[in-house]
Amino acid sequence: MFTKPATSLLLATLATSVLGSVAPAMTMDERWLARRALNVGMGTRYGADCTEEDCWQKGACAFTDYTLPASVDGSTCVSEDIWNDGYQCGGCISVSYKGKTITVMVTNKTGGDKNHLDMTPDTWDKLTGNAPGSGPGGVDGIEWQFVKCPIATPLTIHMHGGASQYWPAATVEGASRRTKSLEFSGDSGKTWVKTTRDINNFFVAPGTLPSSTAWVRVTSHVGTTVVVKDVTLASGKITKATKNYA
Repeated sequence: MFTKPATSLLLATLATSVLGSVAPAMTMDERWLARRALNVGMGTRYGADCTEEDCWQKGACAFTDYTLPASVDGSTCVSEDIWNDGYQCGGCISVSYKGKTITVMVTNKTGGDKNHLDMTPDTWDKLTGNAPGSGPGGVDGIEWQFVKCPIATPLTIHMHGGASQYWPAATVEGASRRTKSLEFSGDSGKTWVKTTRDINNFFVAPGTLPSSTAWVRVTSHVGTTVVVKDVTLASGKITKATKNYA
């Protein structure tokens, strides 16, 4: 049986070796907590020869005409158990296999169990190098966890196809964290209208708004907020914020 000091040293060493390349700025306690959140499961690839964005455009996350940020290595589908009715869309995952670690964004959903990731061909190649045994059938034993996306540019509000002041519906794109909620304001932030998140990751407000522009407030899964002023409420319109989630 390990003594308490020996156990603490073992856990600290394990956390450092596993997560050192993922989050070097973490304290030792933060590394251990992150190690506890590590998931281990099946990794697969989908699509025959689709390019990165073409694999998931207009997919379950409602990302349309969206280009993956250059700072993100690739993308993945997650299983229904992880999907959580679209809550994980746009979130980033650090995934490791045989010493290689990349950061991928959730852009679609797939089948499988609570630890299953299904990646695009380009992303799969970056992670595995298409090594023997890593074909379309997949490999077991990939390690992954949610992390903050390495995105420094401001997030954007992308109005859904057919949206207007009479049907306010929008998706958040390019966010550094997962988005928990979105609200509209038709009176410059004095009052806010809550929305409902569609299973395909766009937020819809009830009723109508007083004009063709509005403010939008988005809140991340950790509670940080961004207010985007003067969003044009028109089909397909994209409005850039002044910042991203802290």
